[in-house]
Amino acid sequence: LDHCSLFCSFFFVHSNFCSQNTLPTSNMRSGVTAVVATCLLASSVDAHGHITIPPARNNGSVELAGNCENLACLWFSQITEIPGEPTLPDYARSFNVNVSSGEDDWSRKMPWRAPGTAPVYGSGCGAAGGGPKAYDNGGFPPDGYKQGEDFLNAPELPTKTVWKRGSVQEVAWATFANHGGGYSWRICKKGEGKYYNASEECFQNNVLTFSGDKQWIRYTPFWQWGELRTIPDYEIPAVRVDIKGRGQWTRNPVPGCYFCNQAECMRNYSKFDDQQHCSQACSGLNVTDRSCPPGTTQFPEALPGLSGYYTQKCIPGTGCDGLAGFNYNIVDLVNIPEDIDAGDYLLSWRWDCEQSAQIWQNCADISIE
Repeated sequence: LDHCSLFCSFFFVHSNFCSQNTLPTSNMRSGVTAVVATCLLASSVDAHGHITIPPARNNGSVELAGNCENLACLWFSQITEIPGEPTLPDYARSFNVNVSSGEDDWSRKMPWRAPGTAPVYGSGCGAAGGGPKAYDNGGFPPDGYKQGEDFLNAPELPTKTVWKRGSVQEVAWATFANHGGGYSWRICKKGEGKYYNASEECFQNNVLTFSGDKQWIRYTPFWQWGELRTIPDYEIPAVRVDIKGRGQWTRNPVPGCYFCNQAECMRNYSKFDDQQHCSQACSGLNVTDRSCPPGTTQFPEALPGLSGYYTQKCIPGTGCDGLAGFNYNIVDLVNIPEDIDAGDYLLSWRWDCEQSAQIWQNCADISIE
């Protein structure tokens, strides 16, 4: 079976949607249509995300949110796994949430299961295309960069963000494709050496704490009758996680979809690319426009419709295209220590995925006064 056939087989047979001698009822047809469309149209994409606040060197923005047409989302590390056993508490799980042991615990070695422990490439700011080897899952570098090149080779922005010691600051990120997991925000003071002496170790020694137990969903501005409009932020509860020796983290608040057991992808395929394609199908690639169908989320939505995996722009017979991503930003407040030295810093965002063996990272240039 190819990955789409496997997905259709599991969705139909194991959900009792059909058999050799029956047809779906009228209530089931919309779901069947979506599954067939997924099998026809699925192609290669994987979790991609980037900083949108403050401005970072890869030029993500609140206005673009998860849109990756400028290739801002291509700085990450893969294939990377935790070196030991999971440490993440069950309440912070994001994929396969009801399984924590045995052969069906397919996310056991994924980065989010022990936040901060899976290794990354480079300075702690991300590597172009995910590292030195390209994979068929969006693992290619942005234009003008070599495969695996360090993020800090990107030029600084002309205007630097300035933060005050002891202040509370707004930060945000957005996702192009959702693989669950969670994230932290860290800083490292710039030095004089290559890449300012920045390293993952430096960032992990300076993890920022979050302010409060709330976060916000901020949608992109939109045009109506020639006017650019905005809507207020939506407040949602934040799931915070304190990891011994790794600082404070927050679960990605957007649940992915569940259509079949991803453990079957690991059992049936040995090649990374094939496992990824199968996993994307299980997560609902192209099933709907962003949100998961009712009853298929990995965990309860914080807001109606706040869920999904990824949807491409697809035309039957011609293939798929599009880098639109999710049209909202995930906003938090972080505390800037009062006793920190003034000077120039790098702010690093690290997103540890749970559905895939990947870690997304970007950096912004910050001056702290």
